[in-house]
Amino acid sequence: MRFTRITIIVFIFINIWSCASSQSPRDISNYSVPVDNFSKTVELLVANEEFLEEEILKINAQSPSVQRILISADDLLIKQKFLQANSELERAYRITKQDGALYLRLAHLRYKQGLLQESESFASKGLLLSDISSWERLLLNVYLKN
Repeated sequence: MRFTRITIIVFIFINIWSCASSQSPRDISNYSVPVDNFSKTVELLVANEEFLEEEILKINAQSPSVQRILISADDLLIKQKFLQANSELERAYRITKQDGALYLRLAHLRYKQGLLQESESFASKGLLLSDISSWERLLLNVYLKN
């Protein structure tokens, strides 16, 4: 019985060791976009307003109820019914002020309306959130540059 326990413990130890030692570090030279060109590539991508809007519409809200409102606002935004889209987004804003997807859409809508200072303001507020993704952070930064 004791021999079996020792054998099992040794087997587990060897298994863990082999898994840990087989990990190899990533070689960043294999990436298709060199790091020094990455910022230029991102600038080219976000300079295209259609691409920017497509990416923003892909970002989901954290709350299902807010997500339903965002879907409705997205449809109105695509149809260029900015006042109705604004009403929907303001309704979502009354529900939560802690959602990066909401701030992205508010900043984008204000940008489309030509209200650049308000767009920057919503982008700044969105960047203050701690639980947004890197992609959301990058997209929000686009509105600070306009």
